[in-house]
Formats: sequence, C-alpha cells, structure tokens
Amino acid sequence: MLQLMRKHARNWLMKVVLGIIIVVFVFYFGSMRGRQATETVALLDGSQIAYANFRTEYQNLLDFYRQQYGEYLTDDLIKKINIKQQAFDNIVNKAIILSKADELKLDISDNELKTAIFSYPAFQRNGVFDSDLYQRALRYQRMTPETFEASQREAMKIGKIEQIIRESAKVSEEEVYEIYQLQSREITLDFIRIPIDSVTTTENPPEEALEAYLEGHAEDFRIPPTATIEYIPFTGEAFTETADISDNEIEDYYEYNKDEFTTGETTKPLAEVREEIVAKLASIQGMDQAFEEATTAHDTIYQEDNFEEYATKRGLKIESAELARNAPLTGRLAGVQDDLGNYVFSLQEGDLGHVFSDKEGYYVFRVASLKPTRIPALREVVKEVQESYILTQAAQASKTKADDILRRLRDGADMAKVAQKEGLTIGETGLFLPGPEIPQIGYSPDMGKTLFELSGEKPYPNRIFLIEGNYVIAKFRGKSMPDEEDWKAKKDSLKRDILSMKEQQYFLSWVEKMRKTMIDEGRLKILKRLEDL
Repeated sequence: MLQLMRKHARNWLMKVVLGIIIVVFVFYFGSMRGRQATETVALLDGSQIAYANFRTEYQNLLDFYRQQYGEYLTDDLIKKINIKQQAFDNIVNKAIILSKADELKLDISDNELKTAIFSYPAFQRNGVFDSDLYQRALRYQRMTPETFEASQREAMKIGKIEQIIRESAKVSEEEVYEIYQLQSREITLDFIRIPIDSVTTTENPPEEALEAYLEGHAEDFRIPPTATIEYIPFTGEAFTETADISDNEIEDYYEYNKDEFTTGETTKPLAEVREEIVAKLASIQGMDQAFEEATTAHDTIYQEDNFEEYATKRGLKIESAELARNAPLTGRLAGVQDDLGNYVFSLQEGDLGHVFSDKEGYYVFRVASLKPTRIPALREVVKEVQESYILTQAAQASKTKADDILRRLRDGADMAKVAQKEGLTIGETGLFLPGPEIPQIGYSPDMGKTLFELSGEKPYPNRIFLIEGNYVIAKFRGKSMPDEEDWKAKKDSLKRDILSMKEQQYFLSWVEKMRKTMIDEGRLKILKRLEDL
C-alpha cells in the first residue's frame, strides 16, 4: 500500500523539515529513535519500557525547552520544569495508552496512514505529495520508512484514544460566565509596606547566640557532598578532518536551508557558501564519530576495567573536575545539560559512569573520589552565620510588627490613622485584573490567589505577604462591573477555550487513572526510581 511513497529515493532532507511534522508527537509522547539499551525502567504486561527510550525522550524535551527559552534555560529552571519527570511520565503514559488502544482493538488502516502522511505540507511540492522529499527527510533522520510509518501509526492510535476521551467533556454557559466574571472583574487595593529590616536589631550578636543559631539552622550551612571525576574527552572537532561530505549532501543542505544564505530577496549562490556548508556538515559528522568513539571506549573500559591503560595506549588525555551535589557545573563541563552533578553521587568510588555530552563532544568518566556532606564549624562560616542571624532577627521583628498592624485593621481600626501613627504610607494599585503581578506592589503568586476572595464585606486577607523585601498589608478598595456587550462578544471564544482545557484535563485524568489501575493490578511495574535515571 505504501510502496509508492518509497520509490525513487536519492537524497536527504534537513532535520528541521521532519521536526516540523513530528514535534507534537515527540514532545507529548516521545520518539521511536534512540540507541538500544538492555536496562529496563518499567514493565507493562511483561513488555519492557527501555532506559534508551527515557534518554531519547529526555533529550527531545531538553532540545524543545532550549528552543523555547534559549539562554534563559538555566540549571535551576531545568530543575523547576522537572524534565526528568516529564520524560519518564511521557514514555510510561505512551505505553499505557497504546495498551488500551490494543484492548479496544483500535487500529490504523494503510489508507488512514497514507492519507495522513500525504497531507503533511513538508512532504509536498506545489501542494502534491512528493515521494522524493519524503525519502530525503527519512534518510536525513536515519530512519527507514517502516520505522517512521510505525511511529505514525502509534501517534494516530493515541490520537484516536484521546479523541474518544475528550468528547466526554462538556461545558455550560453558566460555567463560562462565572469564569468570564473572574477574568474580567478588575479590582483596586490600598496597601501598606513594612520593610523587612524596618525594626533594628543588634549588629554584634554574641558568639553563644551565633553557635545556637548555627545549631538551629545547620542545614542552611551544610557543605554538600563533593566528588572528583576523571574523564576522557572525545570532541567532535577532533573528527571533522576525516568527515566525508558528498555533493548530494551539500546540495540538499543548501536547497532546504536557503534562508540561512538569503538577505532580503538575494540568495547567495551555492559556490559562494559551499565551504560554510561543508564545515557545518563536517561538524555534524564529527559529533557522530565522537559519539561512536566514546561509546566504544566506555564499553571496552567497562569490560576490561582499564581506564588509564585505555587512554595511554591511544594517546588520549585524562582530565579531572570537582563537582558538588546540586551545584552548577563549572569550567569545561559547564555546558553539560545532563544532570551530571547529581548522577555522580549515585555511584561509588572507582565506578564508571554513563557517557555524557555537551555541544563540543562526548565524555567517558569514572569517579576518582567522594567526600561526604558535613556541617561546618562556626569558625569556618562565622561571617555568613552572623549576616543570616541579623537578617533573621530583623525580619522576625518586622513580621511581628506587620502581623500586629493587620490584626488591628481586621478588628476595625482605620487604615489611615494606623499608618500615620506607625509612620507608614498608604499606596493604591489602581484597577487591575487579579493575578500574581500586582501594580505598585510587585509579583506574588500567593497574594494573587487571595485577591479573588476579597470584597467589601471581607476587605483584608487573612495574612501578610512578603514581596520584594517588604511585608505587605492589602485592603480591598473597589471593583469594576462586568460589561454585558463585552461578554456577548467573547463568550463563544471563551467557551471554546474552556472546553479545550476541560477536554485536556479529562484526558490527562483518564491516563492517570489507567496508570494507577494498572499498578494496582500488577500490570505496570516501575523498576527504576527517578533519581537513579
């Protein structure tokens, strides 16, 4: 049925073209690619969910977020996003959904698959499916048509299941109007700021107080575990000179990446940019070769336990680095995106770790030494302890003052009189939509959540809020009224948005329920803890 799509294959298509087509499938449910690994992270009805699938999904998600956030994707943000958890959930959820699809005997016919693939714009020339474009795309991705088509069948099965579940979601006009009111009702607040250091404290606390403070806040000053690793680098640059770039590859890159060489309406000819293209393709091949060399080295060293001997015989340099748990990587390893700083501490001294990478190449390492965490003596951190002690005392005194002011206001005291007595100034936000970004006050998700509870009958929240170095006391001042004409104009669009969110919630809840049921029934067995991946 699909042989027609595979005829007359000659060249490759650039990665970005195929990426446009499968990015949704890759992001939400993972991809079918990735090196083979014998390690299993979970079992579903006896079928393995491989570690290789987790690593591929993790890398796909990491690449996705790099494109979204660019230079703002810091190590802290990666931890907050919790890419590891997302990747693990994606591969397990995908297996669950496909299992349910098989139970329901949902299948994708050859005609359905062909229609879907034929409809992708990136596989079309002048609006018509082009077999040559299709074959180029798959060859560039190092995928066979059979592998790609199998992945698309799975994605389409998932789509069928999702559609069935989503269709059970409904939304009433009353729900829509209630949400409209919440979204469109603007409020205004009066507020008082009390600086965190508004109450002075002693600047020279006695040593006994600092000792007691260190003892009571020991974890704040704990020195994390440290590790020394030795590693052998395999850089892509070291293999670029041996790269073999064909004319077809150069022409394909030029054809499908002309935007790189176009300014305004003028495109540089291939002859002018040929060397630039060769360098880029050589870099890609160099990284591929570096990966092969690194994995070969890793497997050999693992089998023969000859880390130093392997490097010496091949003239490879062994480098070293100091790592601390939960601390950003520095120096040459600063660009490594894997969670290396924590993974190392799951190993023992002398252990060989997995191959890790950055934009420059791949690295084979072993753990040379490990030092346990410890609490320092006061003499080692006396300055830090003193600064923290003074700040904590000042903050507590200021908080006590702010809590007392709020108590008096909630008991009926006049805000203007209280502010005048305490030497404080009353500010006003002006009308704004309730949310975490509060005009004149600052950003506070906690305070943003409570704003929906305020009214003329309940003008004060139940507590104060610490925002940008100030304790803030807020008072509801007034609100705007919903606009009926605006409601009529927006209700249909809002209903569609709410229904879409509700459908997504139904589907995710269904997946979570299936996951719990399968675990309870013993069908799904999680074999690896997230921190061990």
